[in-house]
Amino acid sequence: MTASQPNKAKAEWGEEKDAASEEQRLMERAAKKLIEEDAAEARKKKDEEYKARINEEWQMELKRRRYEARIKENDRKTLEKRKKEWEANFKKMTTEGASKREREHQRFTERVKEEASKMRKREEEEEEERKEKKGKGPCSTQ
Repeated sequence: MTASQPNKAKAEWGEEKDAASEEQRLMERAAKKLIEEDAAEARKKKDEEYKARINEEWQMELKRRRYEARIKENDRKTLEKRKKEWEANFKKMTTEGASKREREHQRFTERVKEEASKMRKREEEEEEERKEKKGKGPCSTQ
């Protein structure tokens, strides 16, 4: 019987070994599962951070585009306003210039008329004087 006892002890020790190795395998599987879950969670967190960063960059890009469009629109409006002002000023200056030239032309025409009138008057006076001198001369036929 003593011989069977060591075999029994060996069997118990083997069962303990099997139980310990089973426990070890369970621990390893649990550790592996936790590692995979942690890795999946880390990947998910990393993906979410990446998506958040991409979204933030996209929002910044949209904001920049809206800002540039607003600046472009303001520049266009300013340019249009300046163009209208320039055209209005040009029109005003040309009408003022035309009216000024017209006034100067009228003044010149009046001066020409006055001068012509004076010249006519002088010519008439000179003609009168010539007639008077002719009439009083020794060869006069009056």
